[in-house]
Amino acid sequence: MARHYYNVTLMLNREHERRRLNSGRQAPAVREVLEHFSRRAARVYAWVVMPDHVHLLFSRTRPLKDVARFTGRIKRQVNQRLRVHGGSDLSWRDGCVVYEVNEETLATARNHILANPVRGKLASSPADYDLAASPSPLPAI
Repeated sequence: MARHYYNVTLMLNREHERRRLNSGRQAPAVREVLEHFSRRAARVYAWVVMPDHVHLLFSRTRPLKDVARFTGRIKRQVNQRLRVHGGSDLSWRDGCVVYEVNEETLATARNHILANPVRGKLASSPADYDLAASPSPLPAI
């Protein structure tokens, strides 16, 4: 069965949002939503939560008609989780950034995503950063 691959970045609206996704109440809410997404909505190859954005690499058996609308559901779920935990909604940037990815470039994309905390000086190695995961193995090429 053919898979459709997506590499997306969801960003906070930096003009209106000063909170950080990797701290406070935000970190557990984002982690919870991404873990749920990994179990239910797609085959997730990597995700990482940075201070002002989230990277997500995943595939689905059916193509998405509107990637921004799909990722908007993730942002809404994060805000719902924040409200459940007594927080307030985050201000997200509209849409998402979509990067080209296919089966041959998945490993490179996954490694780039997981190394983002190192490049951002949040960890000395990808394994040291607790707001990142690679829940599904890459498909055999």
